[in-house]
Amino acid sequence: MREKSRKKWILLCDGGILFAGLILALGLGLWGQGMESRIGLGAALLCAAGAGADLLWRAGGGKASRAGKEPFGGEKTPGKDSPFAVRELVLLNEENKPLKSWELLGKTALIIGKKNQDEEVDVDLGGCAYGAFIEPQHAVLNFSGERWFLEDISEENGVRVKKAEDGMNYRLSGRPCEVGAGDVIYIANTRLLLT
Repeated sequence: MREKSRKKWILLCDGGILFAGLILALGLGLWGQGMESRIGLGAALLCAAGAGADLLWRAGGGKASRAGKEPFGGEKTPGKDSPFAVRELVLLNEENKPLKSWELLGKTALIIGKKNQDEEVDVDLGGCAYGAFIEPQHAVLNFSGERWFLEDISEENGVRVKKAEDGMNYRLSGRPCEVGAGDVIYIANTRLLLT
């Protein structure tokens, strides 16, 4: 569904909920008696207030959007707004000079490995000096909650990360590791810098 059409449907649904909630509240307020009608009146007013607030928020362009979300529930582009965001994955040579890079802005996941006839990868390290030790699908970078996470999906050779904040090398074992700008990923002694 197109975004414009989706927005119209959301506004229409909010309007319908607001209208139905107000009519129900009016009916219960005028003709209802007892505890059940008071509870129903409260629920109807709550639904109407929520729909009205959502309508006002959306009509104002959603300026006060929730953290990590754009208006109408669309995800933010990964790393777009933060000055410390990871923007690139850079392959380094032995002298720390960049050989190749992959853009991360707008991406949500990248498979790192070695391209072959059966599997495609986003970051192909097959032509590197240590390419023989790199598995077809060796690691994956995932964007979630405004952060990047690295996961080792290899069977034999593993993945290490040198963290920028403490300079220590960590071997990934069984769970994703949060990574950020300045961290270096080691895949079979092939070095990838996050910038």
